[in-house]
Amino acid sequence: MGSTIYLFTTPFYQFFFSVDPDNFFFIKQAGVFLFLMGFFYLLPVFDMERYSPTIHLIIFTKVIAVAFLLVNADLSIEPTMIYLAALGDAAMAFTIASLLILRLRSRA
Repeated sequence: MGSTIYLFTTPFYQFFFSVDPDNFFFIKQAGVFLFLMGFFYLLPVFDMERYSPTIHLIIFTKVIAVAFLLVNADLSIEPTMIYLAALGDAAMAFTIASLLILRLRSRA
């Protein structure tokens, strides 16, 4: 998502928001931020034994994020997008937790 926002800013905004972006800097900065966040969330998965505390922290923060988004979705003008974001966070937590469980079972 981050690389798409960074590399294809205008088409991304036209597709999702039907507008031309006014200020490219902040949009591209958000794209870089999202890319780096995704990268650093996936990095611990490649060495689960070394980064086990980090993985537990990631799963915890994703569960908290889902709870926060679900509780506050009705405060938004477009709650559907908030629910989709919660679904994305839940999917990430589930995926990482599943990988961790598989890794622990294969080690035992």
